[in-house]
Amino acid sequence: FFHAVKEENGMYYDQKEIGTRIAKLRKENGLTQEQMAEELNISASYLGKIERGIQAPSLPLLIELAVFLKSTTDYLLMGYDLRQENPKELIDSVIAQLGLLKQKL
Repeated sequence: FFHAVKEENGMYYDQKEIGTRIAKLRKENGLTQEQMAEELNISASYLGKIERGIQAPSLPLLIELAVFLKSTTDYLLMGYDLRQENPKELIDSVIAQLGLLKQKL
């Protein structure tokens, strides 16, 4: 199992960073590992291993973590926080990219 994999766009899948983001969100929600583990029906030791980057969460658990922490799987996996994006800038960027694609047709 790979702990860090570089994507073509320069972003990384980094198991340790995933754990760091999960721990950060847990703390922001004022929860201990034990409290969050109980809510998710997993052991505190398993959650600790995830937060330290020793073990990766399963896909179903990753989705459950995102919902529980009021986050997204994009943020947990890659650090993308689409909620922080400026919607107007995002729309303008998409329109510009579509314009370039249209010119190529």
